[in-house]
Amino acid sequence: MNAIPSELLQLEAYSVSGLLTLERLYRLGQDVVARDVQGDFVECGVYNGGSAAAMACAFRSSNRRLWLYDSFQGMSATQAVDGELASRYVGELVGDEARVRKALAVASFPESRCVIRKGWFVDTLQLPLPEKVAQLHVDADWYDNVTLILETFYDRVSDGGVIILDDFGHWEGCREAFYDFVRGRGLKPLLERSGHTQAFWIKGRGHNRDFSGKKTIP
Repeated sequence: MNAIPSELLQLEAYSVSGLLTLERLYRLGQDVVARDVQGDFVECGVYNGGSAAAMACAFRSSNRRLWLYDSFQGMSATQAVDGELASRYVGELVGDEARVRKALAVASFPESRCVIRKGWFVDTLQLPLPEKVAQLHVDADWYDNVTLILETFYDRVSDGGVIILDDFGHWEGCREAFYDFVRGRGLKPLLERSGHTQAFWIKGRGHNRDFSGKKTIP
């Protein structure tokens, strides 16, 4: 497997995720670039920018843009579907936009190709959106957030694009939002798991029969 960029080691300081999660985001980004999947990269739930910058390392040499959505006010309000522990985390993990920009500088990603949408998703997702999305990273924890993000972006994800749910194994609301979304759309995605919480799927992929076992990316 190809070595990871040295920048990923530095980016751990800007993320609550471990190095393996950052590497997976980078590898998935490499994959969509290698397959020439059309579109920009989107992250909803940015915190201090570590995961966004890890993705950016995969496409910094192209002309793609990075769209980042975060309230920068911490985790939002919850409801019962999010689980009995969820309410304890409201207001936690307040990100810092200045640290996001520092993380992108570590990744040598130009600010001119980054769009930061500061505010609650219900407001910022009403603003102009990317026309096409190659990689969508949903790190938004709760049922309402994940549902809104999938409803907003799914149709903009190109065939072959990757959709990543950071909290699938961690928060009940994220998982329920996924199940309800795909059921409502009549979708049966080939869901892959990575680590203890992350899940992802490639839009339009129905099998992994072409996997050789020698690929360095999924």
